[in-house]
Amino acid sequence: MSRSTFINCDRLDLKPAEEDDIEFLQDGVNHPKIRRYISVFRTPYNEEQYREELWSKENDDPSLLVIPNEGEFAGEPVGTVALSPIIERDGYANFGVWFHPKAWGKGYALEASAYLIEYGFQDLRLHRMSAVTMAPNEASKRLCERLGFVHEGTARESQYATGTYVDVERYGLLIDEWDGPSEVLGIES
Repeated sequence: MSRSTFINCDRLDLKPAEEDDIEFLQDGVNHPKIRRYISVFRTPYNEEQYREELWSKENDDPSLLVIPNEGEFAGEPVGTVALSPIIERDGYANFGVWFHPKAWGKGYALEASAYLIEYGFQDLRLHRMSAVTMAPNEASKRLCERLGFVHEGTARESQYATGTYVDVERYGLLIDEWDGPSEVLGIES
């Protein structure tokens, strides 16, 4: 399927989802390894829920598919990155990400996230972004830290995952702390 690119990255393109992507999105959020640490995915997602969320007139926050443009997964979606909700009056957005387990460990999350954050600060003129992750989710905590997010606190035993209550780690990133994708990804200009 030919999708229009919203943000060009180095090895990836960030593109809005289309009708043909619902199967991938549904498979992802219903995958046990993804939903175990994302509380909003605790109940099964069906096609109708995705249609309502993706094409809702009230929701114009950027939620983009991550599609590699080379290698094993070229042209296939491997995950999503999003800024939602965006609260314009406060210059604020929450940052979220999930990737299909088949694409873990390839650097896609870092690259896609860096370019989405750049878009949020530069084009949307945001001042602050937040991110939350369950404490057992080491990969998400590392991603936040590599992106420059600062740990701002722990909400003790505030979510239920894998059979027990777990802490939730809260992170924040201000525009003045953001060094840009080149710095995060180690790209020489």
